[in-house]
Amino acid sequence: MKKISCLLLALSWSMALFLTQNQAFADSRIPVKTADDLPRHTYKIPGKSLDLLKDEAAFYALLEQGIVDAQSDLQKYQIEDPSTLRGYYDFLQISYLVKGDLKTSLEYSDKSTALQTKEAEKLMGGVNLRARIEALKTAGSVSDPRFDAAFKAALHKSVAQLPYEPIKDRLVGLRGQASMLNRTLVEDSLSTQMDPIIAANHGSVPTEVLAALINTKFVLDYGLHALPLMAEVYGEIIDSHASAPESVDLWKPRLVNLKSYMKGTPVVVGIWDSGVDTSLYPRQLWTNPAEEANGKDEDGNGFVDDIHGIAYGEDHRPTAGPLSSLAGLKGEKDQLVGFIIASQDMQAGIQNEGVTAFQNYVKNLKGDRLKDFNDDLSLLGSYVHGTHVAGVAVAGNPFARILHVTENWPYKAIPDAAPTIEDGARWGATTQQSVDYMKKASVRVVNMSWRVGRSAFESMLEAKGVGATPAERAELSRKIFAGLHDGLEAAIRSAPDVLFVAGSGNEDNDVDFAEYVPAGLRLPNLITVGAIDDQDKFTSFTTTGKNVELYANGYRIESFIPGGQKVKLSGTSMASPQVVNLAAKILALKPELKPAAVIELIRKNTDPVPGQPGRFIINPKRTIESLGAAAQL
Repeated sequence: MKKISCLLLALSWSMALFLTQNQAFADSRIPVKTADDLPRHTYKIPGKSLDLLKDEAAFYALLEQGIVDAQSDLQKYQIEDPSTLRGYYDFLQISYLVKGDLKTSLEYSDKSTALQTKEAEKLMGGVNLRARIEALKTAGSVSDPRFDAAFKAALHKSVAQLPYEPIKDRLVGLRGQASMLNRTLVEDSLSTQMDPIIAANHGSVPTEVLAALINTKFVLDYGLHALPLMAEVYGEIIDSHASAPESVDLWKPRLVNLKSYMKGTPVVVGIWDSGVDTSLYPRQLWTNPAEEANGKDEDGNGFVDDIHGIAYGEDHRPTAGPLSSLAGLKGEKDQLVGFIIASQDMQAGIQNEGVTAFQNYVKNLKGDRLKDFNDDLSLLGSYVHGTHVAGVAVAGNPFARILHVTENWPYKAIPDAAPTIEDGARWGATTQQSVDYMKKASVRVVNMSWRVGRSAFESMLEAKGVGATPAERAELSRKIFAGLHDGLEAAIRSAPDVLFVAGSGNEDNDVDFAEYVPAGLRLPNLITVGAIDDQDKFTSFTTTGKNVELYANGYRIESFIPGGQKVKLSGTSMASPQVVNLAAKILALKPELKPAAVIELIRKNTDPVPGQPGRFIINPKRTIESLGAAAQL
């Protein structure tokens, strides 16, 4: 389940929409424990989003209203969640930047940076804004011919002196974006994503839309000018390190493969995801002996042709097939798969024909073609996801047997229909149906590389204009979410002999504050996993939380996608199945162990995450060797 997004918001100036902490009011402010406790504001937009940006008086009136609301809320609410506070500071930082108050903008930028726990974000915080301020000491304005050279010199000086490895991905990513971004793409991205929300809500829109407008104003007025300059500077720094030796991979030495000749027991592994291309794992499949591929439901369990598992449609009703549906795809599948691969290569700093084709294609998208392209990438990204996850979960384990539970998740930025209370209840009921199916099939460990938060339902309701007021919409989202939350929690609890493993999320936030399921559930047979990279450092995206103690590599992990091609993907979705992989190997060698014993065995053999007290990296090799299997490996 994904929140409403805009291509623009995926760029470096991505804004979250929350406020900041003010210690002076610590005793009297209203406590905020979850995202649901945050205040909700609405703003009146008279017409289309781009028309507003051109109406300076109307735009800046809304901008001031947003600042006033933010600063008022700072005095009223006690917010302790760091990622939420950073989001609020960032909102104020970009707002003052658009106003032209660079001094105040920098103050908020520094406050946001001070809350960072990720090394790259901490190092890079405010560098571009400081370079702009420094350049303006030489040039009177951005339009002054001297500005560009002064900006590049100041930026190069500050970034070149930073340690390169922690910031490399940030530099590479921005350089790739610079080759695609243009005014038409920015404007069309905003129009196709925000205008439908404005229309559905009769011009009364949530803070998310205001933030998108402010962000777009910044990009159009300054970002489009500065981005090529930044890309040039970053490119020079990247090129200066081209001959540096590759960092030693700290993850691979921890990996371990079981051999088919070892004394092991088959272990059924549930892949609860977007489906699995079962043709890629012919020797690693669970098979339902009571079912045949003939379009019938021989065993009478409500599922047709459930030979290697079951599937649900987007309506949460049983459907057939191991893979999620591509019926809604509007583009050409093979081309889009190539674009997914190219986008991953681009983020890794690889420049090849595929990356060039991807960049050229994106920068020429307009209007509905842009909207359809974003939806297609979302759909196809989900489609390839489960197969990739499955490959990670069973790698190096000849005793693993895959059982798929396939979900067709909503994928459109603007959904076709708003969710209902009945949808939430039905989804919750199907989770119990899925768990019962897996228990009957003797599944021992289940991977769940997905998460849903209450706010996702609220965003979908906003997108469709459901609810007369923000409060009414929020209450409806709670009821919808409760159906899924309570159903899923009861389902996992009903299978105490099955170990469930969830990815924490990729939003750099807190699982509890965001109210994620399954990641935020506290159950004895559930582990939530965060992502490190191959240098044992938190990835920039990993979601954390008090119960996110275990971490595994989730950075550019290679595995199969449907059709058999191998691709490197990143996310906690790739970290979670690393833990499933280890658990399945433990159970293959020690099938008598229960979830609590498996969890304890994994924890006993971990390594600490450097600089992150109470966080630990799994060590598969040491764990398996602790079972006395070293001589057989």
